[in-house]
Amino acid sequence: MFNHILENLKTHFQEESLPDRSKRMIPAALYGALIATLYTFTLTFVNVVSYPKLPLGVDWPRTLGMWVGYSLAFAAFGAIAAWFTEEYAGIVGGGIIFTLLLVVVFLVQSGASNSTITMQSIITAIPLVGVNMLAAWGLRWAAHRHLTIQQEEPKARRQHLTRHILIVVLIGFVPGFLGHMDSPAEQSLTQLHTYLQAAPTDSSAWSHLPLKKVPALQDHFGVDYKLYPRWSALSAGALDVTVRFADGYVMTCLLPVGSGSNFITDCNEGETIHPNP
Repeated sequence: MFNHILENLKTHFQEESLPDRSKRMIPAALYGALIATLYTFTLTFVNVVSYPKLPLGVDWPRTLGMWVGYSLAFAAFGAIAAWFTEEYAGIVGGGIIFTLLLVVVFLVQSGASNSTITMQSIITAIPLVGVNMLAAWGLRWAAHRHLTIQQEEPKARRQHLTRHILIVVLIGFVPGFLGHMDSPAEQSLTQLHTYLQAAPTDSSAWSHLPLKKVPALQDHFGVDYKLYPRWSALSAGALDVTVRFADGYVMTCLLPVGSGSNFITDCNEGETIHPNP
């Protein structure tokens, strides 16, 4: 079996020269990076723009890190998918290779130290094989279409290339919009914001705030702040919300979504949540 795999790889290597492959790989990589860029910044700003009444902030270090990481990953994905000469090999091979890379990423992010976490990472990645194959096909199509347009007359080339790029831009925007917060998440954040705003003058709001977890919070009532929510990796149906005050104080809380009570179970000072032992 191993020899058969080596023979297949040898055949794939001999089908085309690297310069010929590069004609597909470079545009596929560039379109992959473009899609990652649009996805990252749409995901970052969709809630900030959609909920202007909430003091939602933009975590620029995290956003820029995501942008660089996703752009490199999608560029590599495009290059891998376009490397194969045959269409089916690029779609299947690109999808499988990228899925294996995602397994490694999930393991690193989860800090896998036992078999349970390792298995969860694998189970999370396996359903993405089909999605990654579809993405591989899309990036190969974008590269092939780009090369076809380059062979056209200058006037038609400009029109068709503009239309082609707009299609790719739309593809990049759509997944980012899926990061739009739903109504229960927005309501939970609004409740937290309301209690923080009321706390300086209304002591009845204190019972809804995590003063037992972070007693120093009381010293910062009345100070401007920004909220940085993200879906929690510790609890399903909850948000990890970092609150950064203008005076430098920072706390992060686990905020249940849709519970109707805004009951904060975990909260501590700093940028990350530390679950109770």
